[in-house]
Amino acid sequence: MRSVLSVFLCTALLVPSMPAQNPRRPSIPIAPAKRPGTSLTIVVTDENNVVVPDAMVSLADTQTAEVMRVQTDAAGRGRFLDLNPDGVFTLKAEKGNFYPITKGELRIAGAQTLEIVIPHVQELKETVNVTASTQEIDPAKTADTKTLGTPEIINIPYPTSRDIRNLLPFLPQVVQDSTGQVHVAGADTYETTDVLDGFEITAPVSGSISMRFSADAVREVSVESTRVSTQFGKESGGIINFNTGMGDDHFRFDATNFIPSWQNKKGKGFSFDKWVPRATVSGPIKPGKIWFFDSADAEYDNYVFKDLPAGSDRDPFLRGSNLAKVQINLRPNDILSFGFLNNVQDEDRQGLSLTTPASATVRRDFNAYLGTVKELHYFSGGALLETGFAWNAFRDEYNPQGPKPFVITPNGSQGNYFEKFHGTSRRAQGIANLFLNPFTRFGRHEVKFGTEIDQINFTQQYQDQPFLLLRADSTLYRRSVLPPSTALDRNNLEIGSYIEDRWSPLERLLLQPGVRFDWDEIVRRPLFSPRIAGTYVLGPSHSTKISAGVGIYYERTHLDYLARAMTGPRLDYYFDTLGTTLVGPPLTTTFVVNEALLHEPRFLNWSAAIEQKLPAGIYGAVEYLQKRGNDGFVFQNLNNTSDLSGTYILTNDRLDRYRSVQVSARKHFHGDYNVYGAYTHSYAHSNAVVNYSLTNPIFSTQMGGPLPWDVPNRIISWGWFPTPFKRIDLVYSLDYRTGFPWTAVNQNQQIVGQPYSQRFPAFFSFSPGLEWRFTFRGYALALRGVAENVSDRKNPAFVNNNVDSPNYAKYGGFGGRAFTARIRFLGRK
Repeated sequence: MRSVLSVFLCTALLVPSMPAQNPRRPSIPIAPAKRPGTSLTIVVTDENNVVVPDAMVSLADTQTAEVMRVQTDAAGRGRFLDLNPDGVFTLKAEKGNFYPITKGELRIAGAQTLEIVIPHVQELKETVNVTASTQEIDPAKTADTKTLGTPEIINIPYPTSRDIRNLLPFLPQVVQDSTGQVHVAGADTYETTDVLDGFEITAPVSGSISMRFSADAVREVSVESTRVSTQFGKESGGIINFNTGMGDDHFRFDATNFIPSWQNKKGKGFSFDKWVPRATVSGPIKPGKIWFFDSADAEYDNYVFKDLPAGSDRDPFLRGSNLAKVQINLRPNDILSFGFLNNVQDEDRQGLSLTTPASATVRRDFNAYLGTVKELHYFSGGALLETGFAWNAFRDEYNPQGPKPFVITPNGSQGNYFEKFHGTSRRAQGIANLFLNPFTRFGRHEVKFGTEIDQINFTQQYQDQPFLLLRADSTLYRRSVLPPSTALDRNNLEIGSYIEDRWSPLERLLLQPGVRFDWDEIVRRPLFSPRIAGTYVLGPSHSTKISAGVGIYYERTHLDYLARAMTGPRLDYYFDTLGTTLVGPPLTTTFVVNEALLHEPRFLNWSAAIEQKLPAGIYGAVEYLQKRGNDGFVFQNLNNTSDLSGTYILTNDRLDRYRSVQVSARKHFHGDYNVYGAYTHSYAHSNAVVNYSLTNPIFSTQMGGPLPWDVPNRIISWGWFPTPFKRIDLVYSLDYRTGFPWTAVNQNQQIVGQPYSQRFPAFFSFSPGLEWRFTFRGYALALRGVAENVSDRKNPAFVNNNVDSPNYAKYGGFGGRAFTARIRFLGRK
C-alpha cells in the first residue's frame, strides 16, 4: 500500500508539467494565465439557480484557436485570467446529466462576470438536436464513483423497473441478494450509507434500503465504493446517493404503466397480474422564484409461484409512495427547499416459497416517511453554506397467519409462524457544511468542513409462541420456548464532523486530504478517520488519468446487535428418539452485550485506478480495491462444551477481507446512444460468517468462509442503439455472475461441513427489447417491449439445504423468461 502511494506521489511530482496544447480537462478552476489583459469569471447554475459544481467550462479564442478550460468549484465558479482583450471567444459549459450550453461572439473587456445556465437532462427534449453532455475523463473526481443519469435510468431494461434498487446491480461493485438488498464492494447492507437529496435514509435498526420512491423521480443515482470524502462517515461499504428532480418554469406531466397487465403462468387462462402506475407532475408556483415537484407510484401485485399448489400459490402485495418537493428562491443568494416522502406497504404472505407454505408466512404492514428542509446560502466572496434538517420515521409489523404451532422439518416449515412483531424507529438528522472561498498558497485550495448530528430511537415489541423441530421420521427432536412477550426501547446519539481540502499544487495533480471525527453514546470512543485521495492526468490532451487513495473507515454501531441481546433467553427442550421423553433439563441460550468493552469496527481501504481514452472514442478503466476490516461485531459462544446452547457475547473478533479487480469500457454514440461493459473479479470472506440469533435455530461453532453475497466473477453490460426503423431503438442489459454460496444443515439444524461451502448455479440473464417513440394527437408517448432473461435460464432463488430431506439441494423459485411491456406518457410534444 505504501509503495503504491509512493509511486503515485513521485510520478505526480517528477513528471514535467509541460504546457498542454489544447488541454481538455485541467483539474483547477482557474485557467492558466496567457498574457496581461482582461479576465472572465463564470458562474454556472441550473434552471432553478442552484449552482453546479465540477462543470467543465471551455473558452476558445476564435482568432488564435487557443482553448482554455476550467472546472467550477463548490460555488459553481471558475475564472479565466489575462485574456486577449482583442479576442472574440466561444464559451461552452457542460457536465454529465446536463445539456451543454454554448455562447459565441463573446468580447471581453476588463473584469467581467458571466452567468451560465445549464439545464438538467429531461425525458422530453424541448429543443431539437440538443444532446446531453458526454461522460469523459474527469480529473476533479477523486472518489471511485459510478453514476447512472436520466438517460441510463430511462433506457436500461432492468427487472421490475418500478423499483429503482433493481437498477443498482448494473453498476460494478454492486450485488443484489435474493431479498432485494444491495451490497457494495463486498459489504453488508448496513455497512453502506443510503442518501436521498443529501439526507440519510438508511433504516436505523436493520441498516437496509427500506424507503421506496418512484424511479421516475430520480435524476441521478451514484455509488461511491472507495476514496469517499470525509464528509461522509459511518460506512465501510460506501455511499449510494439518489438525487431527485425539481420543477422549473415549464409545467410537465408524465405517466408510466397506467394500464394493468395480465398473466398466464400455469396455463389455466389469463388472470390479473399487476398494476404499477407512476405519475410525475412539476412546474412553477411563481415563475422564476418558487417551483414544485410531485412524483407518485403505486403497485398492486398478484404474485403466482409456479412451484406451489393452486390456492396456496399467490402472494398479494400492495405498495405506494409519494415524493413532494418545493423550492423557494428567497433571494438570489438564499435558496430554501422542502421535501416529504411517504411510504405504505402491505403484503399478505411474505416469505412464500417452496419450503415455506402459505400457512407459515406472515402478514406484513410497513410505512415510513421522511420530511426535509434545506437552505443554501451563497456569500459574495464565493463561499457556500449548506444547512438542513430531516426527520425519518419507520413503522414495521408482521403477524402470523394463525395460532397453530410452528414446526420446522427437513422438508420445510409447517403450521403458523411463531412470532408477532411491532417496531418503530426514528432518526432526527441535522447537517451543516461550509465551503470556503478558494485561495492560493502553494497551489489552489478548496477547503470545506462541516458537522452532522443524528438522534436515533427505536422500540420493538415481540409476542412469541414455542416452535418445534422434527426429525426426518417426523418424531419430535426439540421444543424451543422464547419469552412470551418482550419490549425494547433504545436511543443513540451520533455526532460527526470533518475538514477536507482539495489541493492542486500542479495543473495536472489534485490531492484531497481530510480527516473525520465520529462519536456515539453507545461505544463512547472518539474515532478519527484520516483519508487521502488524488488524481494525476497524463498526455497532451489529458487522456490518461491515474487515481489512488487510502483511508480509515469506521462503521456505525449496528443497532440490530443490541436488539438481539434485549430479547431475552431461549429455552430448548430435547427429546429422545421416539420424540416422547425429555432427555434432560432445558438448555438456555442468551445473548449479551457489554457496551463498555466494544470498539467500533474499523476498515483500512486502499485503491488505485487508471482511466484511458482509447481509439474510436472508447473510454477504458482498470481498478483495484482492497478492504481490510478489523474489530467487526460478532457473537461468540462462551460455552466451549456444546454448540446447542450457551451465552453468546458480542465481541470485536470479526475480520473481513475484500479485494477486487475491475475492467470496464464505455462508448457514447451520436444521438445520445451509449454502451457499457464491465468485468469484476472479487473476493469477499470473513473469519466469522455464522449469524446467530434467538429466532435463527442454527447451531455450530463460529467459522470462517465466504460471505453470503460473495461473487468471484461478474460481467455486466447494457446499452441502447438506433435501428433502421425511425423512432425505434434497441435496448439491452446483460448480467452474469457466479452463484451465491449457501450452507448445508442437518435435521437438527446443525451446519454440515463448512458454512457457505455450496453454491447456486451461475446466474445469467440477457434482456433485449425495442422501444417505439411516437406522437398521438400532439402528445409524446413511448412503448417498450422487453424479453427479460430471453434465454430462459432457470435462475433459482432458493434451495432446500437440509441434508436429511429427500429434496436436499433441490432448487426453487425459478425466474425463467418473461415478456414485459412499458408504456409512458411524456406530455405534449
